[in-house]
Amino acid sequence: MELLKELGRRIQKARKEKGLTQQELADLSHVSLKHVQGCERGVKNPSFEVLRAFGKVLNLSLDSLMNLDLPEDEQAANDMRQLYLSCPPAARKVLLNSTRALADELKEMVQTAGVDPDEHLEDK
Repeated sequence: MELLKELGRRIQKARKEKGLTQQELADLSHVSLKHVQGCERGVKNPSFEVLRAFGKVLNLSLDSLMNLDLPEDEQAANDMRQLYLSCPPAARKVLLNSTRALADELKEMVQTAGVDPDEHLEDK
């Protein structure tokens, strides 16, 4: 039951980050509002089809929904993949090139500043 609650928290968090109401998620996922509410509260066990629909609407991978104990780095990598896939094919090359350039700049900044790579840059 605790896993369902964690799944519900992830769905709710992603929905809110996307700026959707429960009704909008229900409409876009083709499920009832009551079902979305039950899933978010962790009292409904969503089917594979419902999880797939939520993932598509919320730009979440099934891995991130199904594997609730994924390490944070793996979760972040899945998020990056979903961002890439959510872009129109014509924009993906631009996104990839921009991400590479930003990664190179961040690596250089860390080396130049002598920043501990284990520290979070957002804490600086």
